[in-house]
Amino acid sequence: MDNSPCCKIMEIKDRSDNIKLREANANGALQGISPELLPNLMHNLPGMAYRCRFDDVWSMLFLSEGSQELTGYGVSELLEGGDRNYEEITHEEDRDMVRRTIELAVKQRRSYQMEYRIMTKSGEIKWVWERGNAIYDQHNYPVYLDGFIIDVSGRRKAEDELKKAAQDLVELNATKDRFFTLLAHDLQNPVYAIISLSEFISENYQSFDRREIEDAMLQVNSAARGIYTLLENLLDWARLQTGRVSCQKEFVSLRKAISYAVEHYAKAASQKGIFLEVEQEQDIMVECDLRLLSSILRNLISNALKYSYPKSSIQITLKKLDGQAEISVVDNGVGISRRHLQKIFRIDNDLRQYGTANEAGSGLGLILVKNFAELIGAEIQVESKLNHGSTFSLLLSTKID
Repeated sequence: MDNSPCCKIMEIKDRSDNIKLREANANGALQGISPELLPNLMHNLPGMAYRCRFDDVWSMLFLSEGSQELTGYGVSELLEGGDRNYEEITHEEDRDMVRRTIELAVKQRRSYQMEYRIMTKSGEIKWVWERGNAIYDQHNYPVYLDGFIIDVSGRRKAEDELKKAAQDLVELNATKDRFFTLLAHDLQNPVYAIISLSEFISENYQSFDRREIEDAMLQVNSAARGIYTLLENLLDWARLQTGRVSCQKEFVSLRKAISYAVEHYAKAASQKGIFLEVEQEQDIMVECDLRLLSSILRNLISNALKYSYPKSSIQITLKKLDGQAEISVVDNGVGISRRHLQKIFRIDNDLRQYGTANEAGSGLGLILVKNFAELIGAEIQVESKLNHGSTFSLLLSTKID
């Protein structure tokens, strides 16, 4: 290697030229940045950049143009001295959380990020994500907050829908398991009654007189009717869950609908020694689905029969109110406790009470009553007191479309 003074001078000169070249390139790059770059960047931001004071209301000193799209307020409306401050448009329920999050980050001298809600100028609630950090003065006192806020309402909505779908799936599986348990339980008693009674009759019929045979056959018939009612409700429930129950409206005489339902249970009421009383001020015509209405009435009367004491009575009344017809089924039976009254129309109801003649009760009939009432645009109401009976009322609109 040549260490002569001449070579060293040349080496120093080359280094100097390289430094100048790099400085020239850097200056050229800076000159290539147009003055419009920063405004353009701010204009195209998908959210809102800000600088605010570290005070009680986040007094805004700078806002990017995205504030209009994000909040509905123009920049001048949210800047210090404007119509609104940012603290005011932060959702009331989230303000304390926002303040605690920022104050903790400032105290620990780190950046903060969080999600919360804001109220836009039009009254819309939006979920936003914010990230920022504090700017400190020479005494290490926080004076400003610089940050960025974007709308995340779409993502939050998708997450909520996903959570709801997952919860619905859990509830659906639980409902299915509970439903099959109830079904097996309620089928067990009448099926066992039919099997045991039929075996007893076949083995001892020669020693029975005519009255004893009639009584045994009535018990078999009653058990079979219970199974038929349960299966009928089961089919309706299955159609309801698969969306195959539609409401086809027609002009219906409520007097006739009540009469058909009462006739359907006349024999069962007679066997239990219960008198069905029908009180009708006048016939009322409504526009609804006769099949769904009939199912509602049958289930209400069946429920009243099941929980009424022998030798008592059930009143079925029809009244006309302001723009409505009211059908009430009133019994003086076992009644329902206040604790269970709120859930009698739901599958997760834990009330499994046997009837006064040991009839099984799944509660499926009342669930169908509630769902079918909603389909025909009616309302179902219930009043009950333990050991004092129940009143179920169906309210239907008398307005003809």
